[in-house]
Formats: sequence, C-alpha cells, structure tokens
Amino acid sequence: MTSPKITDKTKDAAIAWVLRLHSESCTPEERRRFSDWLDQDSGHRKLFEHFDARWQALDRFKGLDSPIRHEALAYRPARKQSKQVAGLALAASILLALGLTAFTPNGWYGVGMKYTVTHGSHETIDLADGSHLELNSDSEVKVHISRWQRSVELLRGEVFFSVVHEAQRPFVVTAANGHIVDIGTEFDVYLQADTVLVAVEEGSVRVDANETRELTANQTLAYNRNGDFITASADNVENLTAWRRGQLIFDNRRLDEVLAELGRYHNTQVRLASPALGKLKVSGSFRIDRLASALDTIASTLPVTVQHPSADVVVLRNR
Repeated sequence: MTSPKITDKTKDAAIAWVLRLHSESCTPEERRRFSDWLDQDSGHRKLFEHFDARWQALDRFKGLDSPIRHEALAYRPARKQSKQVAGLALAASILLALGLTAFTPNGWYGVGMKYTVTHGSHETIDLADGSHLELNSDSEVKVHISRWQRSVELLRGEVFFSVVHEAQRPFVVTAANGHIVDIGTEFDVYLQADTVLVAVEEGSVRVDANETRELTANQTLAYNRNGDFITASADNVENLTAWRRGQLIFDNRRLDEVLAELGRYHNTQVRLASPALGKLKVSGSFRIDRLASALDTIASTLPVTVQHPSADVVVLRNR
C-alpha cells in the first residue's frame, strides 16, 4: 500500500461510499468494488471510517428536533445518480459540520472521554465546562459533555468533584445503581466493593437511588449496589477526603478496613495472621506514601507485630 493521501477527491469518494453502503439497494458487486477501493491506498480506510462514524452518529439524534439531523437524514442515498450527486454535496457539508460543531462540549452530541488513574497515582482533570475531577488511586471514569447535559460514570475507585453549577445543564454522576445530581457543590464519590459512599464538602447534591435524598455540606450518605440506602461511615467529610492532601485519617476504624485503605496506594500486600485482628480499632493520621511508618505506628498502639516474610508481603500477627 502507498502512504495515506487525503485530497478533495478521496474525501468525496469516501463520503460517496458511506452513502452507498448505507443504502438498502447497495449490491454485492458494489461492496466488492468498495473493498478494492480500500486496498488502493492505506488512507482510504481511515478516511472512510472517519466519515462513516460521523454519519452513523446522526442516528443518535433521534427524538431531537435537530435541523442538521432532519436535513441529513432527508438525503440518505438515492437510487438515481443525479439525486445522489446532489445529496453527496449536502452530505459532505453536513458531515463536516458535525465534525466541527456537533461533537464539541457545547454541541448536539457532545464529546465523550475516559480517564484512568493507575494504582498509587492521583490526578486532576479539568473539564471543558470549568469543573474539575480529582481521581484517587486506581480510579476510572467516563465523561460525556454536550449542549444538554454533563454526565460522569464512575467505573471504579474514587473521585472528588468540583462542579461549576449550570441550572440548564445538569451535572450527573452515575455510580452503581444510583445517580448523584449536582446542585452547585464539591463532593466525593467512592465506589467500593459493595457500597457507594457520597460525601459533600460544600454546597449540596441530590442522590437518586431507590429513594431520593438531598445532602448539604459536611453530610455523607451510602447506598449498596442494589440502590438501597444504608448506614454511612462514621468518619466525617474532612477525614474521608484527606486523601486529596496525601493523608489517610481514621477515627476508631476497624484494622482490616484501615489496611484495605492503605493497600489502595501500595503494591505491597498487607495481611492479618488472624481474622480476629481485623476487629481491633485504629485512630490516627497517616501519610499515604509512607506505608512502613503507618504500620509501625499501628504496631505501637495495638497488640500486633509487623513481619516481612518477603519483599512485597507484610503480615501483622498477635504480639
């Protein structure tokens, strides 16, 4: 294959093939010729996929009274060549318009992005609307911003949201079987194994699960993956969001829960020699990046000793 060549002629050909292949009258012979066209130049496939994605995206405007969608769908491939040529010209302008306007944060369809933070990392994401997401260790979100709504799906981990409130364009966070709707606020959402924990630092949010509740500053709420509200952690909001400052703060928390939180930031495996040790209670402030120091402090306040059976394994045993 030759190197990609993007010219007006190849753009027109790519759009023509998009129109033709989406036509119910497209013949097997035409599909064979399309395959031959793809093989002629390595840039053909890339260009075709670009315009085909734009064309298929028009179907996502169903139900919207969108002039651009109405005009575009009115010019689906025609059987007569003269109409198809006219449709081709309009389709080209529509597809280009979609590429420039509809797929922007303020466009009809908007833009979607996925952000991932690896184990032990911490990253702040600035969104196009001025809002900010702080992703904690081992976290992943899908963000979609359009003219109509701003939505975030929390796939795993924990995120602190600083939202620029817009009454006409809601900001909605989905986590398991619940939705957290911003009412102008800063809040934390932690997707745990069986529970979703919501903590509001400033402003207020509405939590929609099997019930609906509104939270204001310094309030927390939890629901399980079925969407039922349950008793939230006894920790206050400042403690729950201390990870943003590089700390973990615990107030009378079970040892097994403390070790699970510390493990979110380190590759070292920390184990308990006996499950009964997990019921011991821990209080204190620990630096996230200093695992050894945290374990030594725990050992000095609880009846446990720290052992290192291997380089990447730590075991806490009865003293």
